[in-house]
Amino acid sequence: MKEINKRNKTINYSSLKRTPFAENYALTLEELYSDIVSVPHFNDEEVMLEDWGIDFFYIDTKEELEWMVIVAMKVFINQTGYEVSHVLKNQKFKEFAVMQEYSCLGKNFVMINNGIEMNAVEIEDEF
Repeated sequence: MKEINKRNKTINYSSLKRTPFAENYALTLEELYSDIVSVPHFNDEEVMLEDWGIDFFYIDTKEELEWMVIVAMKVFINQTGYEVSHVLKNQKFKEFAVMQEYSCLGKNFVMINNGIEMNAVEIEDEF
């Protein structure tokens, strides 16, 4: 169990790398996330995303699937040290990528939402 626990700790990098492989992987996760989020779900009914081989019945399950895709992207950034936020278009998904990238770079930041978009703002150390 100790080995698994190490994987959820933020790994600090002096800089993050950009590669087409990482960008394509992040775009695939973003597409999956967008497909899950965009499915209208009223009451409890069977939903099938045939392109992904995913089906769910409860709205809670839909929300859990959305979060799992976000977690997969965050773990990917953390474990590989790849920067991917620059290619993402879905604002909410991108925000989670930016937060993870900033964390991996050891930056202190706050997220500011102006009602249209959310931005990460780096803050200086107070000491």
